[in-house]
Amino acid sequence: MVKVRNLFVILLLALVPQGLKAQDDVLKVGLRAGNNAAFGGFVATSLETNQTFGENFSIHGGVQYSTIGRVALEARPTYTKNFAWGRLSAEVLLTYAHLTSINNMAVGGGVCVDYRWVDATLGYYYRLYGGRGGWITEPFNIYYGARVHLLRENDAWDVTLAITNNEIFELERHYQPSFIAECIYYPTNRLGISLGIGCKPAGMFHISADYYQSYIKTGVCYRW
Repeated sequence: MVKVRNLFVILLLALVPQGLKAQDDVLKVGLRAGNNAAFGGFVATSLETNQTFGENFSIHGGVQYSTIGRVALEARPTYTKNFAWGRLSAEVLLTYAHLTSINNMAVGGGVCVDYRWVDATLGYYYRLYGGRGGWITEPFNIYYGARVHLLRENDAWDVTLAITNNEIFELERHYQPSFIAECIYYPTNRLGISLGIGCKPAGMFHISADYYQSYIKTGVCYRW
């Protein structure tokens, strides 16, 4: 497990931008605070980056640490093709999380369709989690997401509404989606601030109505 974790760290360090490149490249430092029914209140800090390589390749990833001792790493290498109607992307999903003695690793892949002010993602992942007491495998899981960009043509503002089970650093089963509203504002061409709220109900497909997690996240973005 130590070797696997070290490989993820090396990969994510390689994602940190080494110079000014395309306008779509973004580096973000974030803070997330909320409440979870399993362990109460929490605060998490994160570092995210979106790095482009040429016209078609990019990598989105980062690292997150929370006050409950959870460490999460994620990387998504992506190939994107532009068309007259929009964009079509194929991605590889790599995630790792550690909480106390439990390791959680997932590998998968999916496709994303970006059309005008809407984008949607659908993919598959294989998950392995456990520790010294044994390992559990989940050979087939579906991840998905749909986002509506309310101000797609505005360069200074980005307001999105989303439903997804694979927000960065959070990968859930298909019946546990999160509902998210987020706003990013760039007062300058390069520096921006973000604010979002999210809710992950526990009772999507059964009678339970108790919430599972709610949170607020904010951050500072730098793009070039």
